[in-house]
Amino acid sequence: MTVLVPGGPADTAPDDGPPLGVVVVSYGSAQLLRENLAPAQLSGAHVRVVVVDNFSTPENRDAVELLGVEHGWTVVAMPDNRGFGAASNAGVAAARELGCRTFLFLNPDAVITPSVVAELRAHSLREPMALISPQLVDSEGEVVFRVARTDLRDGRIRRRPDGEGPQTSDPGDWLCGACVVVHDELFSRIGGYDEEYFLYWEDVDLGFRAVAAGGSVILREDLVAVHDEGGTHDEGRRGRAKSALYYRYNCRNRLVFAARNLDRRSLLRWVLTTPAVSWEILLRGGRRQLLHTPSVLRAAVRGSLGGLAAALPALVRGPRRTPARPSVLVVHPGAELYGSDRVLLESVAALAADGEVTVALPGPGPLVAELERRGARVVLVAMPVLRKSVLRPTGALRLVGDALRGLLPALALLRRADVVHVNTTTLPSWLLLARLAGRRVVCHVHEAEWPGPAALHRVLLRPLLAAHTVVANSRFTAEVLTGLVPALAGRTTVVVNPVPGPADVVPARERLDGPLRLLFLGRLSPRKGPDVAVEVLRELRDRGVDARLILAGSVFAGYEWFEAELRDTVRTAGLTDRVEYTGFVPDVWPVMAQADVVLVPSVLDESFGNAAVEAVLAARPLVVSDLRGLREATEGFGSVRVAAPGDAARWADAVQELVADWPRVREVAASDAVGARERHAVARFAARLIKAVGLSRQAGSLAGGRR
Repeated sequence: MTVLVPGGPADTAPDDGPPLGVVVVSYGSAQLLRENLAPAQLSGAHVRVVVVDNFSTPENRDAVELLGVEHGWTVVAMPDNRGFGAASNAGVAAARELGCRTFLFLNPDAVITPSVVAELRAHSLREPMALISPQLVDSEGEVVFRVARTDLRDGRIRRRPDGEGPQTSDPGDWLCGACVVVHDELFSRIGGYDEEYFLYWEDVDLGFRAVAAGGSVILREDLVAVHDEGGTHDEGRRGRAKSALYYRYNCRNRLVFAARNLDRRSLLRWVLTTPAVSWEILLRGGRRQLLHTPSVLRAAVRGSLGGLAAALPALVRGPRRTPARPSVLVVHPGAELYGSDRVLLESVAALAADGEVTVALPGPGPLVAELERRGARVVLVAMPVLRKSVLRPTGALRLVGDALRGLLPALALLRRADVVHVNTTTLPSWLLLARLAGRRVVCHVHEAEWPGPAALHRVLLRPLLAAHTVVANSRFTAEVLTGLVPALAGRTTVVVNPVPGPADVVPARERLDGPLRLLFLGRLSPRKGPDVAVEVLRELRDRGVDARLILAGSVFAGYEWFEAELRDTVRTAGLTDRVEYTGFVPDVWPVMAQADVVLVPSVLDESFGNAAVEAVLAARPLVVSDLRGLREATEGFGSVRVAAPGDAARWADAVQELVADWPRVREVAASDAVGARERHAVARFAARLIKAVGLSRQAGSLAGGRR
């Protein structure tokens, strides 16, 4: 396969999202491309056109390539005719290289306007888990296709009732492949088009797998594309007549679909109804065609026999579809949206691009909806989580109870997984159970300090030896782990946390008119030091600095006493009118935009320091505690000052140092934001995590497999 890209610079994608790739599969269709695609003039800043030419003749190939040069299309020249699915997948690969993240599959015999393409693109970017299509009409304006429904009881194709609305999640519903839009998020998750079909039923299969993956099927009744059916393969035919290829592959692929997707009982019903349904397929071309072209009967019989050859083995061994991608079970100890929770979201998004991801959580919370939005299936299951509360009798009893209640559900989840990704060291039972189940085990460590003496740390960390790979979120974390358990050295790799920056960086204000705005962002817990931030505010006030403090965060359940003490300290110090409590903030960037200087005053070591990196990404100067993890997270950034943990006077000095040189500090902070965006890019994190976990970018492969 060769790719011919037209000369000249490519258009730059607009700021409001990536471009759409129009993927057109051609087979002997140069004239159709000239008549239908060329006049539409779809190529532009928002759109890339990719024509995939399945080889027919040298003359047609030359004509297609010339059209590509004339109209700014990218031409993918296939060495032979590999069918619609293979060509479509090749077109998507080429469109991805052009920056496209949503794709419109368009037949050469279909006509669509730029305005309809623009609306389909915008809709797909809004709803990346949907297949979307306009209504298809013929050149006379008659509706020829809306939404079809496959009766999963016997494999008959029917029109979906119009009264059921434009959006559906029925597994039998599908959109015509002649004009359908799919986002890369959904297309990647289901593994693209199935190349087994060659011709026909690819769109039925795509719709079925899209719904099975949590997607939906949407008909845009307000949009129209023109499709005079049969133009790509029925040249010269009139009326209802169909080609021999139509009958052969419709009869064959009906049973291929059933063999790849349905259980044995359903498949058996499809097999038994094959004579009747194949005859109905033949009658789509009219009885007159059977009299004039008896060869189409042979084509239908040949296709039916080919389908039975695929179906009969599946009746013995079950559905024949090998999962395109491995199954990944991710286990996490909470459902909130703080540092490690946000890293989990990016981990799941990375893993979902190459695997089917299920996330096990101990209970509900705001994290659930975010995980589902990234393509994960979420399961709530009781699980023992190591927290300080287990040192008390009631906490220990709760731990044992959770372990017993969650054992059977855990084993059921493990049986369906290829790889198990345990997020944090507080879930040792999952590490051991996964290893005993023979699964590949990865533990992602976000902690660098554990309660109690070093001897206890070593005991708590011993279950990590059950992991094939340990992912540490910083060099500091890796050094602490391997220092306590040297045997982990050979299996520990560092993957620095991803921290997505704001969509638009709001620069720090040019002049510090009015009160200085300080921000603490994170858990209201003793180790995070919000009380230190309050003491810094008091010190600045005593020095005559007019400052305010925003405390953005909430407490762990059971730590309400700490928030009460914190509020009491604020009242006692006379700072009530200077301190704002926002509680938990799901979106940190608006509150960052209000701040002048960010404080990260942890009193115990941070393994990474997400809040510190977020401040740098927001172009905000900051002061961090002189702790190894925070120093590593902010090294190389000139807008950061370091102060001794808990020393309010030194912290006030650092804040005043930033304020005294504000114009330069503000400029350096803007430069630091650019460097941080590159250092903590999500794409870089995703590639490194995929490698560490053992998933391959080749769909369906798993390094090492089940062990």
